[in-house]
Amino acid sequence: MLSIHAVQAQVTSNGSDLICKPFGTCEPCPDNALHEPFCQPFGNRRLMHCLPTTSVPGKVQAPDINPSAPTSPSQSSQGETLGWESCGRIVEKERADFYEFFACNLFIGIVGITVVLAQSKRLQALQARNLAARIGLVRGTPGGWANG
Repeated sequence: MLSIHAVQAQVTSNGSDLICKPFGTCEPCPDNALHEPFCQPFGNRRLMHCLPTTSVPGKVQAPDINPSAPTSPSQSSQGETLGWESCGRIVEKERADFYEFFACNLFIGIVGITVVLAQSKRLQALQARNLAARIGLVRGTPGGWANG
């Protein structure tokens, strides 16, 4: 079950209070918005629906925003402000990146071990031939027969 927490934010430019609720999941920022503050530090953002609060002496009453109601940004209610918030890393993307990194390292490791084993086998065969020639296990052509 997904729980959504309301966040009260003070808008300093006009001095009004807003109640903002996250709408949807974190998504990567497009390339042209990566410099925006809501895309920092991880390059991800989440849509927020913000409504002004109505102040009653002694308590703040939040407007009714139903997070389970399927609304699109074009169907925003009266006085609703759409905005973006910065959010952390996207777990699915980070997990996929990790498995890609792991698979690449595994492939490079297997290729490296294969090359080392092939080179050591070749070197062992070369050393065995040199040893056999040194101790006389390899017969050369008889002296007088090769010359004719």
